[in-house]
Amino acid sequence: MTHIRREVQLSQLLAMSFDSPASPAITLKHVVSHKPHDPYGWGFAWYPSGDYAALVIKDPTTIGDNSMTRMLRDWERFRATAFVCHLRGAAQRIRQEDTHPFCRSYAGRDWIIAHNGDLEGDLKRELPLGEDPTFEPVGHTDTEHAFCWLLTMIRSHHARSLADVGWPRLHEWLQRLDELGTANFVFTDGHDLAVYNDQGLVNQLHYIRRQPPHERMVLETEELSLDLSHALDVNRTAVLVATHPLSDEEWRPMQAGQLLVLRRGTILWDSHGEKATPTARVRGAGPLQARPTLSLRRPDERVLTVTHETVYGYEEPVERSNHLFRLHPVHDLAQEVLETELEISADGVRRDFEDVFGNHVTRLEIEQPFSEMRILARSRVRLLGGRLMDLQLPVRRHTIPLVWMPWQRQMMQAYLLPPELAETQLRELSEYAMSFVERHDYDLVETLIDINETIHREYAYVQGSTSVHTTPWEVYVDRQGVCQDFANLFICLARLLNIPARYRVGYIYTGGSYENKVQSEASHAWVELYFSWLGWRGFDPTNGCLAGLDHVRVACGRNYRDATPTSGTIYKGGGKETLEVSVRVDEESPDSP
Repeated sequence: MTHIRREVQLSQLLAMSFDSPASPAITLKHVVSHKPHDPYGWGFAWYPSGDYAALVIKDPTTIGDNSMTRMLRDWERFRATAFVCHLRGAAQRIRQEDTHPFCRSYAGRDWIIAHNGDLEGDLKRELPLGEDPTFEPVGHTDTEHAFCWLLTMIRSHHARSLADVGWPRLHEWLQRLDELGTANFVFTDGHDLAVYNDQGLVNQLHYIRRQPPHERMVLETEELSLDLSHALDVNRTAVLVATHPLSDEEWRPMQAGQLLVLRRGTILWDSHGEKATPTARVRGAGPLQARPTLSLRRPDERVLTVTHETVYGYEEPVERSNHLFRLHPVHDLAQEVLETELEISADGVRRDFEDVFGNHVTRLEIEQPFSEMRILARSRVRLLGGRLMDLQLPVRRHTIPLVWMPWQRQMMQAYLLPPELAETQLRELSEYAMSFVERHDYDLVETLIDINETIHREYAYVQGSTSVHTTPWEVYVDRQGVCQDFANLFICLARLLNIPARYRVGYIYTGGSYENKVQSEASHAWVELYFSWLGWRGFDPTNGCLAGLDHVRVACGRNYRDATPTSGTIYKGGGKETLEVSVRVDEESPDSP
């Protein structure tokens, strides 16, 4: 059986990946040593403001309270997304050069590594650095040699980042190091954090992905306290990896030989293929099934029938009122209206027109008393698959920021202006939006798909939790809502990224692969984004899919008010109002005439 040094057993690793820059406060508690040779020392590394230049501070001689550890606790200006911490350095020589973590520069960025374990044998033979090595160990630790070997391998493969290496190949290299002894590694290039767990499960690592709203902001063990309550950080999502779980939350133990790659608060790659993020559940409406696949459906067409009934009841007769109805489905190249009718129980002067957003609107002016108004809209539409094209151009990758011609910007101005929120709220939502952008190396389509899927996966569908007045900020903070809230949040994030976004109202057919049927019992809302090479395309964050042959488009606008199905003003009479709404969407058999 391999002997595990006590120093190795006592050493601890901590890695943190946040979705946006954060300033965690770290307190290293005073430790009472039980044996004279128990290891001391600590080291902490981070990348300020997302730069590729790392800051590393370390002290090989202490672990308790002193001016340097107090700086970790009190300093509020870390503002980084990637952090690496090593406690009880386990170095056999108490020297700065032998204390973790270690830092080297290559390819225009600083690389950081921290290791818990021992690599044995002839490292010069097992991990050759070449006759004229580019990277040579500074200290005397096995980790420094392994670090130089990894960088030599990266350079020899002409890679300039961890992502360039490729995760399976990086996994193979770390497994090769593991074969030489015990090896828990945290390795980062400032963009991605690679965390590897020892094959023999020595000092097994644990991880958790924490999403807001957070029930607790201070996590701690006997030796370490991590305070995440900074006012600017309470809405951060983070993946934490630690030798010992820092709370009684559901930390997952890493498996033998497992490699996790973390980027911007998500698990980007998992060598063991475990599901990286939990599935959101629909509170009060049963579990939400995994979303329909994002791969675009290619059936040629589908015919759906929609019956939408709205009944208003009034305590007193309404003597004079005006009403607007947006209940006619869109008729265009992608959606053919086969039949449509609108029945209204109250009589009045009725006019149909097209509003500034292109919606078919029915205006009704009533001057005769009524106590109940029943509006029944029936439609039969054919949805055509030709609209479902690939979002990417085959010959060009689009990146953020987008550039709009002056006339395009002028025409799209209404769809580029984010909602009026406090500047501080818009700044934080902008940071949130940019976390998706940087997670995908500024790729436009990948960013938008990630936002769409993240809202579906991490925001709970809770009926009755919000109103039409709920703001995108409140949805972001509470992480819950219904379809209109998810659409509003996505629209806000897209506009902050300078992508034209509009609110779409319609219906969704959930008869096939959707377990959350609730959303089909009323009007449904989603987002449409404008691409200069495609036009408007629908994203449904409630279901994490693109709008396709399940979605019947009706009205659109800058926000809900522009596209609301029924609205009006009562000038005289009315009193207390009651409202009943029912929607039914059915698929017509292909054999129907």
